[in-house]
Amino acid sequence: MVKHWQWLFLGLIGYCSSVASETLSTTTASSTVPNDVVTVLSHSQGRFTDIGIKRALICHLPQLTTCLQLLPQRLQQQRGFSPQAIRRAIGYKSAMVLSADDDVIAGIIVVNPTKDVLVQSGSIGLTTYQLPLVQQAQLTLWHEIGHLHNIRLQNKLLPGALTEYQHEWLADLYLLWQIAQHYSDLDLAWQQFHRRNLALINDSDNLSHWSSPQLQVVLTHYNVTQLQDFILYDDFIAAVFPLMPSWSSRDMAEFSSLVQRTFGAGVVQPLPGYMFWRQPKLIEVLLPTLEQLMGKAPAQHWLQNQFSTVE
Repeated sequence: MVKHWQWLFLGLIGYCSSVASETLSTTTASSTVPNDVVTVLSHSQGRFTDIGIKRALICHLPQLTTCLQLLPQRLQQQRGFSPQAIRRAIGYKSAMVLSADDDVIAGIIVVNPTKDVLVQSGSIGLTTYQLPLVQQAQLTLWHEIGHLHNIRLQNKLLPGALTEYQHEWLADLYLLWQIAQHYSDLDLAWQQFHRRNLALINDSDNLSHWSSPQLQVVLTHYNVTQLQDFILYDDFIAAVFPLMPSWSSRDMAEFSSLVQRTFGAGVVQPLPGYMFWRQPKLIEVLLPTLEQLMGKAPAQHWLQNQFSTVE
């Protein structure tokens, strides 16, 4: 029986093409499906994916009412899972995740497919840079599914209490693991790394989704072959979670202040010594993206003008 529901994440998500049709079962799945292949029911109904021994239902907003009818009655009767409540909550956002405390259903992902993201942009000084996003709809769906997998692992392989920021970078770690399982290289993982950096450059409020530091740790420690050896996501997260930085709310506030002072609108003069103790880590994480956007030499020159810790 459902005990509570939880709003987890409002973000961007697109349509994911899928394989193999099947009907929704309300019985408990018998095994974990490591690759989380999303199965299509139909465009008018919905689709679902395995979350450990449970399942998550993926609904498109235009077909929300029909899709929600695939849920067990015990969930349909919950006020938080009604079409009216979900439409009010999603507003103009492009996606929303609801986590259910249920024996069969892990949660619901509601998608507005008209909000697909094709480009990430950000301004550095007077120049606006754009990063084309390839397969971003699939990556974003994996990110959303990752939220539910990480909830599954709380009080097991993950702490029982996670901050909003931890939920976001953990979901991107799941995304990275899926890339390694489905592709022969990590180009899409680097795309996500650059996307998160450029989003932060564009607006310091995006710090809550800044998973680039954590992605960089994994991309530094493992190549694609080593990541493919983690057949189960649980084994992967058990190995990499202890490697992740642990930042307090004060640490995050200082990063936010440094980013705003460096890239914020209206900044006309560099202040090289500002938050000098945070500069090395910010530079380390941003450098690959700046080199990707500007080129190696111009990026180094720009950093030298901005930060006192760069020689």
